[in-house]
Amino acid sequence: MMPMPDPRRARKAVGVYQSALMTVPPLQAVVMLYDRVLAHLHGASAALRSGDYPRQLEESMRAVEILRGLLSVLDTARGGEVAYRLGETYRSNMTAILSSLGSADAETCYDRISRGLRSLRNAWADVAGVPAIVLKNTASPVPPSVEQGTVEVK
Repeated sequence: MMPMPDPRRARKAVGVYQSALMTVPPLQAVVMLYDRVLAHLHGASAALRSGDYPRQLEESMRAVEILRGLLSVLDTARGGEVAYRLGETYRSNMTAILSSLGSADAETCYDRISRGLRSLRNAWADVAGVPAIVLKNTASPVPPSVEQGTVEVK
C-alpha cells in the first residue's frame, strides 16, 4: 500500500506557491517550484543510494506535495487542454513517485520523472524569461547548479 501525502502539507505547498506569487511573478514562481521538485527528487535518489530510506521517503513526499500544490492551482477553465494535460502529468508523476518507494527501480523512476519535469521547467522558464537548465551529466536527476542556487544558461 502506498503512503498517502498529508493533506496539511499539500495545503502548505499551495500556501508556499501563493506566498511566492506575492514576491515574484507567477511564472517565475512556477519555475522555482519545479526547481524544488527536481531538488527533492535528487535528494530522494541520493538517499536511496546511501540506504537512508526515511530520508528517501521524506524527499519523495516533499516532491509529491509540491506537485499536488501545482495541480491544485491549475485553472482548467482558462487553461483548457494545456491545463488538463499538465494535471494529468502531475497526477502520473505523483503516482510514479509513490509507487517507486521500496522498488528496485526507484532511482530509474526518479531520473525519468526528473527528465520530463526538467523539460517542462525549461518551457516555463522560457516563457518567464528565466535561464534554462542545461545538464552536463544526465545521470543526476537535478543539476548541481540548482542545488547551489544558480542555473546554467542554455
